[in-house]
Amino acid sequence: MTVTLAQLRALDAVARHGSFSAAADALRVSQPAVSGTVKALEVEVGGAVVDRSSGGRPVVLTPLGHALLPHARTALDALAGLTAAAAEHRGAPHGVVRLAVVTSVRAGLVPQLLRRVAEELPAVTVELLEGDDPEMPDWLDAGLADVAVLINPEPRDLGPGAVELPGDALCAVVPAGHALAARSSVHLEELVADRLLASGGGCQVQLRELHRTCGLPFRPVAEVAGLRSLLAMVARGDGVAVVPELAAPLVPSGAHLVPLVPELRRRLVLTGAPSGVAGGSCREQHPLVEPLLALFRP
Repeated sequence: MTVTLAQLRALDAVARHGSFSAAADALRVSQPAVSGTVKALEVEVGGAVVDRSSGGRPVVLTPLGHALLPHARTALDALAGLTAAAAEHRGAPHGVVRLAVVTSVRAGLVPQLLRRVAEELPAVTVELLEGDDPEMPDWLDAGLADVAVLINPEPRDLGPGAVELPGDALCAVVPAGHALAARSSVHLEELVADRLLASGGGCQVQLRELHRTCGLPFRPVAEVAGLRSLLAMVARGDGVAVVPELAAPLVPSGAHLVPLVPELRRRLVLTGAPSGVAGGSCREQHPLVEPLLALFRP
């Protein structure tokens, strides 16, 4: 029997995240790749490790899967320890760093960031935290995140050595059969005349600013909690919306992104916690923040 580390990682990720798609996201591979790797593991061990009969979520492990899982995690922990020990011996950065991002950044930018970290800092593990724009600086201040991608940040929210990342623009998103779907660009005025949906968090601050600039009232017919829910409503034909360009990987087949005019771009900045005092105690920067920031400096 030849069980590979990739098979153990796939089993652990499916059990930890509760679905093949979420496991694929965590492992930075495609969903079919995770499914195929799990099937290869099942061939090696001689039985199913995942119950596919229910078709529900979260994914349920079989008794064999439950029996194998602790051994898989022990092996993966041992490998992580070995990698960290080798990195420490070389004086290389190692350990866990918590990265906070908004949904659009996670979908459109984080995969590139994680690939770069895996290539350049193989002994560093990045744990992702996903929230809304206003939460990012608060999480840094509270020590809940070590580093974050901030959207249009205030100078006071930036830590030492913060790095400007490539920004993106706001786009209109309309149902696939909408009259505007085939256009090369859409003016904000054309969306105001339609049923405008807005996210309760996300880019609403920028969207309000764009309405003010154009002299248009901001009157969404509904405010929706969560970018994914907003996109699903547009795909169903419930209305139109404005979302960040980085959200493109999340747009379902029933919706279509169209560049918005006038263009309004977002600044994206990768940063650790600001220096100074917070909560009555001196705030120390996580030791992995600077090596992480250094990867993305020009």
